[in-house]
Amino acid sequence: MADYGIEYPMQSLYIAKTFYDHGRLDHLMENLYYNITVSWDELGWIEMASVESVFADSRCYQQEGRRVMANTYEPDRITYVLRDPLLTRYDDLCRKLEMQTGITPVENQFARELESAIHRNLQFNNYCYDYCWKDSTKDRKGAKIVLFLFEEFSTYYEVADALFTILDFCKANIPRLEAALAETEKNKVIPLPIRAVPEKEAA
Repeated sequence: MADYGIEYPMQSLYIAKTFYDHGRLDHLMENLYYNITVSWDELGWIEMASVESVFADSRCYQQEGRRVMANTYEPDRITYVLRDPLLTRYDDLCRKLEMQTGITPVENQFARELESAIHRNLQFNNYCYDYCWKDSTKDRKGAKIVLFLFEEFSTYYEVADALFTILDFCKANIPRLEAALAETEKNKVIPLPIRAVPEKEAA
């Protein structure tokens, strides 16, 4: 049997270390009003604050469960809508590259790499969650990740690490995208206007 007296405080410490490693522990503590202890009682506050403290623009919505069909019930869930300047910058550069080269998002290697990074990192050791990724072609407000955590979700300590890794991917690869755009600009051939040849007067 698991020793929950040890497991829960260790999860809190793991979350704190994740933020410390990314230089964001003060931000997490600020969102917790600098008033928190490492205990089972307050683990829930740390978990929720950790999901909201990674992306610069994080919106949290509590949604009650509802019956969707006669024999199907959708449980209570917390929905997080996550946006960040790094994600927005990467997505904007993808759109610019597509405009300049005439390729689609499906053909865009950089867009596919971002989507793969999101799917790869949002794999948790718990089945009570879902998520969706929407780039700026699908949401006029810009790129976002929507994360659905149902009431039985129990691996919050994995979420912050996953979100930081996605932002780290964007930060590391934005220079590659900028270089690809610069190369496209350099190779762009601008046709010169063709001057009309004056007609010779008849002799």
